[in-house]
Amino acid sequence: MSIPPIRLCVGHYEEYDPPRDFGWVPAPTAGIYVVPPESFDLEDVDETAGCMLYLGGAEPHRVDPVQG
Repeated sequence: MSIPPIRLCVGHYEEYDPPRDFGWVPAPTAGIYVVPPESFDLEDVDETAGCMLYLGGAEPHRVDPVQG
């Protein structure tokens, strides 16, 4: 199953050393909080507007940086 590409803004990035133990194998080593561009506001962060993507775990993620 594949999800079509979507443009997202990164709200914050976290590294886990040691990897975060969520009970998943393999355990994630990093996480990025992403928000749709229309919901991204640096002045008023709405924690319910986006979601956390955990990297280094079992699900593959492909993240390509883009400009503006």
